[in-house]
Amino acid sequence: MKILLSAAAAALTVTVLTGCSGDGDDGRTAEDPATTPAASEPTDPPTVGTYPDLEAGDYTFTLEQQCFCPLTGPTRITVEDGVVTEAVLAEGGHGLPKGSDAPQYLRVTINDVIARANDTDAASVDVTWPDGQDWPDSVAVDQIEMATDDEITYVISDVQIAG
Repeated sequence: MKILLSAAAAALTVTVLTGCSGDGDDGRTAEDPATTPAASEPTDPPTVGTYPDLEAGDYTFTLEQQCFCPLTGPTRITVEDGVVTEAVLAEGGHGLPKGSDAPQYLRVTINDVIARANDTDAASVDVTWPDGQDWPDSVAVDQIEMATDDEITYVISDVQIAG
């Protein structure tokens, strides 16, 4: 019985492999690699320590800080002349209603987040920065390798440059 099952499995394998081998003429041909146009060379993305600052000094944006922090959630931040002038909670939570002033640690500019993207002392930094955009969408920082609860992610959205 075992020999019969082994023979049947071998026959099935040969049939499947023969069907996938492409020996039949179905009218399709493989492209000659010499005639296939070469893809454009990708440019290397920036690396930690080389991300450029946002040049705009006046803007608003929403920041969500994801971490083991006392308060997380979106914060609407206004920056004038490169300085945070207002930071309010876009959602309530932890006893603070929507529209409350954000705690000091949430009063950051986009350039403060970019500085974290450039932190060469961090164990690891992962940056999502779309091509052609002047700021990152997210910056995830693992501050200490093998430490627990020290990771922090900044998510930037709804950026509106003044003027």
